[in-house]
Amino acid sequence: MDMFDHWHIWLIIAFIILIVELISGTYFLLALAGGALLTSLSAALIDLGLSMQLFVFAISSALCYVLLLSFKKDKADITDGSQHMLGQQVEVLDAIEHRGRVRYKGVVWQAESPDKLQQGDIVEIISVNGSTLGVKSLTTTTQGAAT
Repeated sequence: MDMFDHWHIWLIIAFIILIVELISGTYFLLALAGGALLTSLSAALIDLGLSMQLFVFAISSALCYVLLLSFKKDKADITDGSQHMLGQQVEVLDAIEHRGRVRYKGVVWQAESPDKLQQGDIVEIISVNGSTLGVKSLTTTTQGAAT
């Protein structure tokens, strides 16, 4: 071990695991890379035997995994990609009297609206229910013209 100290080896292991993580994208390996990095740091600061280094690796990897899980829970509220659609404006393709069709980013969608809407009106997406968009008029003149 003249050329490498233990902390060098743990640092190399951390970078190898990090590279494999970048290729696989599992996030589990990120916890192991963090554990190896913390073990490298502790081995550099304190003279630890191999069994103690393995213990530090196991504990620090578990702590990194718990930390990663806590970040993942924050993002669990969004279940699909439809949230970005809310508030967007779309064009009415067919006159809507409760149900009709709209175009959003070049794709035709079924639409529901409490408003009476004319072909060509620009409306706002207020909800997404599967493949049906809930829309509302941007102006109140469309509703008022129907009465």
